[in-house]
Amino acid sequence: MGTFFRLSAFFGAILILAYGFSGTEGQADKVWLLLLLAAGILLAISWWPRATRGLPVFNRTLLRWSTIVLVCFALVSVQLVRVQIVESSRITSRVAVAPNGEVAINPRERLRALEVQRGRIYDSEGRVLADTVERDDGTFARTWPELSTAPLIGYYSPEIYGLTNLEAAYDEYLSGLDGGNPVEEWLNGILHEQQRGYDLELTIDLDLQNLAAELMDGRPGAVVLMDAETGETLAMYGAPVFDPNQLYANLGQQTEEELAAIAAYWTELNQNPDAPLVFRPTDGLYNPGSTFKTVTAAAIIDSGEATLQTIYRDEGVFEIEGRIIEELNRPDPNRVNWTLEESYAYSLNVVFAQLGLQLGSEELWDYAQRFGFGESVPFDFDTLATQIANDREALNNRALLADTGFGQGQILATPLQMALVVAAVLNDGVMMRPFVVDRVIGEGGEVLEEFGGDEWQRAISGDSATAVRDLLLATADYGYSGAALIEGLTVGGKTGTAELGDGEPHSWFTGFAEAGDRTLVVSVIVERGGPGSQAALPVGRALLDAAFQPAE
Repeated sequence: MGTFFRLSAFFGAILILAYGFSGTEGQADKVWLLLLLAAGILLAISWWPRATRGLPVFNRTLLRWSTIVLVCFALVSVQLVRVQIVESSRITSRVAVAPNGEVAINPRERLRALEVQRGRIYDSEGRVLADTVERDDGTFARTWPELSTAPLIGYYSPEIYGLTNLEAAYDEYLSGLDGGNPVEEWLNGILHEQQRGYDLELTIDLDLQNLAAELMDGRPGAVVLMDAETGETLAMYGAPVFDPNQLYANLGQQTEEELAAIAAYWTELNQNPDAPLVFRPTDGLYNPGSTFKTVTAAAIIDSGEATLQTIYRDEGVFEIEGRIIEELNRPDPNRVNWTLEESYAYSLNVVFAQLGLQLGSEELWDYAQRFGFGESVPFDFDTLATQIANDREALNNRALLADTGFGQGQILATPLQMALVVAAVLNDGVMMRPFVVDRVIGEGGEVLEEFGGDEWQRAISGDSATAVRDLLLATADYGYSGAALIEGLTVGGKTGTAELGDGEPHSWFTGFAEAGDRTLVVSVIVERGGPGSQAALPVGRALLDAAFQPAE
């Protein structure tokens, strides 16, 4: 083998290992092991002894086996570096869930959870949302003083149920393992020295969060209030809530009676038909009803197939392949011709069924993807993936395509997703990455890391976004969202009534308010709340109004 070939093999092995260290962090070990095997083969090629044919058989064999042993030693050394340094935090904090639901974690991590003063979590005004208090025995316990934000923050129960939401996603910051001086953190980890956790400052405004809880009044559903231009989340509330203080369990801190009470509360939560452990803003999947018409309208305008003044015919009923769509929203049953703007303002299902057919399955699918459907919204913690239909082929059914055009069919969306749809319209067609953690704060109050302000993807052009914004304004100006108007603010919005086949429908409202250079969007769903104007709209309007009131 030539020198060039050997050097290429050696540097190829180095590149593979470098990618393995940087590109597979947190991934399944089998990916890394495959890369390690490939690097080992290339190292063997690079180091294989040359010109050995003239040597005695014993010497030649010894050289070759020595090379194999050297390669194995190098690979073991690389693996030890990865385990001890690169992946040590992930491995030591790994959580496993047994078939019976019990959570198993590293015993050393359980001890660390007792000894580490976990970082606090604050709202945007410095009010404590999650705290760590020292007990009489010198260990630390976690508390959550504000129940309206508790499900967003998540529970922390290292002894039994593990961690969720922000407590899980930012565990290394809160535990002091990441975010500060990396050398100091590494040494503390190696030497098992106590490390104080770092604090998180959220974008959440506790006053708005509590108002959302008050407005929902215990009804199952969700509220998301965010800045359209930055993705900054001011309120994110899901109902019903649970109390993480009743789930907290740490090694040796609870008596048998207390552990039994925790287990009973866990069982109660899991058996509750309203599913309080499901954080609805990010994990609640609902049919969006007429709020999806914003996506359909954006698609027909951005594709150049219609303008706000394009005329569509609605005679009160529409049939497509045996599917009868009855129009119940026309303000004047004697009128049959409507502009696109009027059709949106009055939420005419027959017109939007035609728009779905006019776009076709391929184009409607494409635009839904541009608005983020079919994937998980990038957020501070994992969110459930939304969908436009059960699969791509299903949308080729023209009856389903028509239903999808006006927001029924097989669409599933989270309240966060629908907030982002409106936010994109108000942000020149660009969807921002929503965020709720603003920054990480050190023990001395110094800012260690800041987040937010990242662009996710472009949904439509700026000109198309302006046109769709006009649709939202028209709906509040003379359409069915007129009750959303707020004196002194520019307001637009779209109600939705998601039919479920039986019982009361889900009540939706997605809208925005604007004053000066500040634009806020809101997404509200009230489960089984009836028409969108009846339950969801008043909640969204009150939140937008309060968000623009001067601070006292």
